[in-house]
Amino acid sequence: MLRSYTDGAAQVSVTVDTSVPRLSDVLAALDAAYPGMRFRMIDEAGRMRPHVQVFVDARIERDPLALVASGAKIMIVGALSGG
Repeated sequence: MLRSYTDGAAQVSVTVDTSVPRLSDVLAALDAAYPGMRFRMIDEAGRMRPHVQVFVDARIERDPLALVASGAKIMIVGALSGG
């Protein structure tokens, strides 16, 4: 669901310019590198969209204000649906 922003790349890296990075900082860095991406994950009120799961070092994280360790691996997964 997000590869259209990354020219098809399955993995990307960003640098966050803060001493205490939060998930929201990482998502902002992603949006700076790949414009429009953050809106697919965060709603207008600053909450994670319900159809998006974010894993920080294999742990589900729903709080955009959660601290993120330097070098953390973040995986973003969109929900699958069908009928």
